[in-house]
Amino acid sequence: MDAESLDLLLGTADRWFAAHGSLASRLARFRQGHREEDGAWAAMADLGWLALTLPETQEGFGASMAQALGLLRAAGRDARPEPLGLHLLLAPWWARQRPQHAGALASAQMRLALADLPVRAGLRLAQGHVQGRADLVMGGLYASHVLLPMPDAEGTLLCVDLSGPGVQALPVRLLDGRHGVRLVFEAAPAEEVGVGAAPLVRDLAAAALVADAVGVLEAGFELTLAYLKQRQQFGRPLSDQQALQHRMAEVFCDLQQLIALAGRLAAELDAQPDALPATLPAAKSFVGRRALRAMGQLIQVSGGIGMTEEYRLGHLYKRLQISATLFGDAEHQLQRIDVRRTLLAA
Repeated sequence: MDAESLDLLLGTADRWFAAHGSLASRLARFRQGHREEDGAWAAMADLGWLALTLPETQEGFGASMAQALGLLRAAGRDARPEPLGLHLLLAPWWARQRPQHAGALASAQMRLALADLPVRAGLRLAQGHVQGRADLVMGGLYASHVLLPMPDAEGTLLCVDLSGPGVQALPVRLLDGRHGVRLVFEAAPAEEVGVGAAPLVRDLAAAALVADAVGVLEAGFELTLAYLKQRQQFGRPLSDQQALQHRMAEVFCDLQQLIALAGRLAAELDAQPDALPATLPAAKSFVGRRALRAMGQLIQVSGGIGMTEEYRLGHLYKRLQISATLFGDAEHQLQRIDVRRTLLAA
């Protein structure tokens, strides 16, 4: 995909997000939470977004991860409820494992969800059937299949058809208002995708959250900057206060560092799509620490309005909390960083 096509794609995305269940319209009915509109996923398939990262040999557009992360950044800016990031990161990997499913992924006939299972999850696999439950399932509300990274040392990954027997879906709502499901398995048929695949799939989902966090923090920064320029105190805009300028400058630096980390992460995924991205632990822990702290700074300089339900900033903060927590929080990711290897690589 060339630069002109990417610009057209991002322009279309901004207009589509504004016209179909925008964040502003969802906040107007915030008690209902953030739920994707009927037909939204099919519309994304018609726009070609679901085939964006699939290779051209499989009827995709062959976009790089750097280009895909640009779309995810735009989706994060509008806090989209659709699990677009999970799809764009997992679809090319899944198409390499199951080439016959590429067309179904691109046409929205097949949707993948991914469970975030703790180390002590009670899932058990016996004779091709799984027993137990998954409390946190990303993209599970309308998914046709769920991937289960088993908490074992081998990194076993299972795939369960959610329309099959032995699967019960219970509705849940996340902290940021997005709707999801808790899955309960009673001897549900499960297909073993591959041993050792679970860590990579979890890192791909975490990479999608990093890209989303870039858009979320960027939207929060721009919203707060506009507020400080417009809000008057003693006849002068708040943005004239030097203390506030310093705090906004710190947030801007955090945002730029997050953008740089996401760019490096995308480059690694493009170079070695089946390898664990070395930058992922640093980028994901950055979301859980610096980006989250930066968003907290934006709420503080905005005052009480920052936490009202009708204002976007509080919702962006809650979404960032979800991105920081799922698929490895900051402490977990920091423990993965090999300081010696990182310093030598630099």
